[in-house]
Amino acid sequence: MEVLPVDLPTLLSSSSSSSHSQQEIAERISQAHHLSVSMQRGSEQLFAKYVHQQGRPFEDDDFKPPVPVFPGLPSPARAPEAWKDLSDAERLQQNVTAFSSLPEFLQAVKRQQETLNPLASELQRQIETASLQCRGLSGNLKAVMAAMDLVPEPALPVEPPNPVDTFAKKLVGYYVCQLYQDWANRSEEDLVLLAAKYPL
Repeated sequence: MEVLPVDLPTLLSSSSSSSHSQQEIAERISQAHHLSVSMQRGSEQLFAKYVHQQGRPFEDDDFKPPVPVFPGLPSPARAPEAWKDLSDAERLQQNVTAFSSLPEFLQAVKRQQETLNPLASELQRQIETASLQCRGLSGNLKAVMAAMDLVPEPALPVEPPNPVDTFAKKLVGYYVCQLYQDWANRSEEDLVLLAAKYPL
């Protein structure tokens, strides 16, 4: 009896491949990446505007308090080795979780600033824009996952901190704006890595 050779890697690849074309996946990634680049610039401007609006000590060059991790909002910081060890699905899920949660944190900061700095309309506008862009990127990332036949985990409820003290409110806003900037940078890096695997 003749035994036919089987190309196991090819067989496994074809059985686990996405039902969507490589081109479609690449286009979804490109759309998400373009938005993440825009958000990088916007997040830098927002953070600088926020720091300036709060005055001292936030404006001081040596004011760099460590940013805590809030429940429901994953940390963007990872050691290079740990970041490389993540799968594409894990990176995408972390990004979806972050950008699905960030709008609630940003809206909480906007409400605080409307009380603390009611005349800072430009800052409030930037926070609102950031919130909308987070929702947009979350939708784009979910579309990337769908094209790759990945199912996002359901979003968990989040409760942004709501301190009473004025300085504590400003500090929470500082943390949130910093996390938004860090996640915008992390997302751009994640999408560049993913785009290299699905070139247009």
